Amino acid sequence: MVAGGTQSLEAGSMTEPQRLFLVQARTDFEVFKLLCKQSGLPECHALHYLQMATELLAKAHAWRNGPPPESHRALVPFLQGLSHNRKAQKQLGFERLNENWRSLIKKSLSFADRIQQLAPALADNGPNPEYPWPRAVPRTAPAEHRFEIWQELQTGPGRQFIKLIGNLFKDADTFL
Repeated sequence: MVAGGTQSLEAGSMTEPQRLFLVQARTDFEVFKLLCKQSGLPECHALHYLQMATELLAKAHAWRNGPPPESHRALVPFLQGLSHNRKAQKQLGFERLNENWRSLIKKSLSFADRIQQLAPALADNGPNPEYPWPRAVPRTAPAEHRFEIWQELQTGPGRQFIKLIGNLFKDADTFL
């Protein structure tokens, strides 16, 4: 065992906390995909699972260095770090570190920031997929709200972001 209760594993392999976070993140992402296929359900439910899945994926990566800070702000730093991660880059089909790879990550950061801002602790008194708002005098239920980010995830750049996230989940074992 090493600091933080993680097992020392071979270079390039995951620690047990990383594996646990990745297992949960992947199941949350599968629920997100199932919810996306269900017409008639409020979009807040799919967004909730997307926010949780991406946060847990980012925290699985962060666990390589021990317990990550207790924050919902995990996805953006994770993606920023990926822009220099050659294993992830190669696994996702970018043979050389080039402008296409960096551009894909850069374009994804805006979506990532808005997804992580959906966590109630970061949404402040505004739209979030879990709780009615504002907190003191709720006037809006997530199930009745149209989330702008949801509409954007249905278009070209948004679909590209979701595809990137899906590919990260598929290949996470190789670069976490």
